[in-house]
Amino acid sequence: MVFRRSSQKRAPRHDEITAFLGAGTQYNGQFNFQGIVRIDGGVNGNIDSDGTLVLGEEGMVEGLVKVKKLISNGRIIGDVVATDRIILNKNSSLKGNIRAPIIVIEDGAIFNGRVTTGPNALEGFDSGDGAAVSDSNAQA
Repeated sequence: MVFRRSSQKRAPRHDEITAFLGAGTQYNGQFNFQGIVRIDGGVNGNIDSDGTLVLGEEGMVEGLVKVKKLISNGRIIGDVVATDRIILNKNSSLKGNIRAPIIVIEDGAIFNGRVTTGPNALEGFDSGDGAAVSDSNAQA
């Protein structure tokens, strides 16, 4: 059998992790990404993406998090804004305000802050680029 390498790059699957920050790794500064990123290390700085952030049990973020979807099993100190949903699993802890159309907080998760949720949760929120986020561009 002969195997050939394709000259075409394969497009990532929509459910495939595109980047990984491993346990014991520390990142300082603005963190931008596309697709799905899993963090098991630490990030000290703001995170901004139209993708999904998966925070592992050993993951720690200190800063503003703006993503499409957050799935947290780790610790966050800072506000979180998601255009789709925020999921705080039972091992997660979050100290800060959260804002998303859909918010799920599992039994056992620790949350200390304010919640803004529902179909109009993103109205009037300044996305940081000078433009307010509205329902029409919050839908993904």
